[in-house]
Amino acid sequence: MPEALMSTVDSSLPRLPATGTVRTLASSIATSCLTAVRAAAFWATIPLPLVIVGSLLTGVVATAPLFVVGLVVLNVLCAAIGHEYSPER
Repeated sequence: MPEALMSTVDSSLPRLPATGTVRTLASSIATSCLTAVRAAAFWATIPLPLVIVGSLLTGVVATAPLFVVGLVVLNVLCAAIGHEYSPER
């Protein structure tokens, strides 16, 4: 009869991580995402001037001047975002 009074709690259920662990994980994910965005911006800054010059030489600026302005703005944004990225890290 004592077996019927035993607890039926299943200890195999996953437990929620501690608050510190969640914060550490969130911080790690945020840092990884920020590094990826900075890396993409850094590497995009390299070919964008070539694309801009190519669009100027082919006459795209006459047919789609906002496109060329957008490319210049994108290049400036990529340079600002990616300037802290270091490929050695």
